[in-house]
Amino acid sequence: MRINTNVGALNATRNIFVNEMATNSSMAKLSSGLRISRAADDAAGLSIANKLRTQSRSLTQAASNAEQGSAMLQIAEGAASTIQRIIERQKELITQATSAGNNSTVTATLMTEVVTLQTEAARVQGAANFQGASVFASLVFQVSDSATSGTVTVNSGLTLSSLTSTSTLANADTSLDTVNSVLATIGAGQNVLDYTVQNLKAAVVNIRAAESTIRDVDMADEMANFTKNNILKQAAEAMLSQANQGSQGVLQLLR
Repeated sequence: MRINTNVGALNATRNIFVNEMATNSSMAKLSSGLRISRAADDAAGLSIANKLRTQSRSLTQAASNAEQGSAMLQIAEGAASTIQRIIERQKELITQATSAGNNSTVTATLMTEVVTLQTEAARVQGAANFQGASVFASLVFQVSDSATSGTVTVNSGLTLSSLTSTSTLANADTSLDTVNSVLATIGAGQNVLDYTVQNLKAAVVNIRAAESTIRDVDMADEMANFTKNNILKQAAEAMLSQANQGSQGVLQLLR
């Protein structure tokens, strides 16, 4: 029997240390909900999970960009629709003014309204902006985390033909065609952005699910590990007590 080196106690102490580390690791995972609570838990997995999280955040912002773009086009559509109705009224006035049954005074009054409405159409166009930026321009929206193919461009530029007191029905038709063409472009752009938002939101869900399988802990499985490690730790502590008690037997030989 030896008393200077208690091998059993040393083994029990080592097992207590190992089991306590495992128990603490399980506690950290259970309390945080993360399988990777520190880089040492899974260095490669942490790198992949971080890339996925970065991608999901970037795509979330891209979806927000597309939604803001759609709102911007809504403003453009509203303004263009107003201008289109103004031009309809201008054409109505020109039609009335060019009738042979009108005298010069009536014609002048009608054409004065045409000119006044043209000023209002220009004002509506100039006032249509989103956070200070004109909505009637070549609009570029970043809708992806890709630097090479991640944009949607909508050319909603509007160049109004000025209808004056000498404008004809043909001039009014040209103005209507211009505005209607812009409305068609805006509508197509809205459709593109709507589909883009749907696709981006689906991508974000799938990416976050992929990240979760790497980063998040399986609570049931980790609770089983915690229970096992905790029992082993308590058992090792009991065995340490037994190992220390074993040395007491030497005293019987000295009596």
